[in-house]
Formats: sequence, structure tokens, C-alpha cells
Amino acid sequence: MADDGEALGWIVDVLRRADVPFQVVGGLAARAYGARRPLVDLDFYVPTSRLDDVADVTAAYATRRPSHHRDECWDLTFMKLEYEGRPIELGGADRARYFDRHAGLWREAGIRFDASVEMTIFGIRVPVMPLDQLIEYKQRLDRDVDRQDVAEIALD
Repeated sequence: MADDGEALGWIVDVLRRADVPFQVVGGLAARAYGARRPLVDLDFYVPTSRLDDVADVTAAYATRRPSHHRDECWDLTFMKLEYEGRPIELGGADRARYFDRHAGLWREAGIRFDASVEMTIFGIRVPVMPLDQLIEYKQRLDRDVDRQDVAEIALD
């Protein structure tokens, strides 16, 4: 099984070769800001219109082609890959929404690629969701992993 750094290096290389804008989000972004919990997967946002392009060049690794998904937390178009046993999820940034448990309503994810913060994760320079936005959406999602990430980020 590939470790997180190997999987990150692979997908970042794929995205850059295809000239697909991206932003690191979720637990991986939290890791960039100091969280330490083990990662379930590697999460990214890309422009929704580019998901099919990514799917085409990663077809051998796809476990889910780009399609709409809605559950109790998320309402977005996304796809899943698996690189040597490591799950990778790419969400379409356009019209992506998450459920704010505290307010009881859906909120736009509001992904702005131009607002990304360049950081190094596992030795790889990547654009990461801004810290204030990451903390805000994790506090509003309010899942166990989100509370843990926010607590670990706040300790640093």
C-alpha cells in the first residue's frame, strides 16, 4: 500500500500534467495546519468542469466516476480514485455544498482557487484551503473528525 505522501505525489503530478487547478481540503488540509490524526483519504477540490478530464487520465484508478452525490453532509459532484490502496476523492468546486449542523442549513463551499495558501505536505508543495475557511467549514460540519482536526490545529 502506498503511504499518504506517495499518493499525494501521484495525484498532484496527474493534476499538474493535465493543467487542472486544485485545492487540498479536508483532513489533508488540516494536516498541513498541524492536525495529526490518521487520514482516511486525500481530499481535493477541482473545477467541476474538469472532473471528466481527470477521470479520463486516471481511469485505471477510478472506483467512482464523476457523478452527483448527496448525503447528510455533502451535496456535490465528485469522483473517487484508489492509488495503491490509498483512497483519493476529488470534488467539483462549483455549486459544492455542505450541511451546517449548527444552523440546520446547506452552505456553499465557496471554493476559490486563487485564495489557496501554498504549503508543503509530505515534502510536496501544494495549494491548500485557507485556514479560516477550513476551520469554519469543519466547525459547521461538526463531525467527530472535524472536531478532532479543529482541536489539533488550535493546539499549535
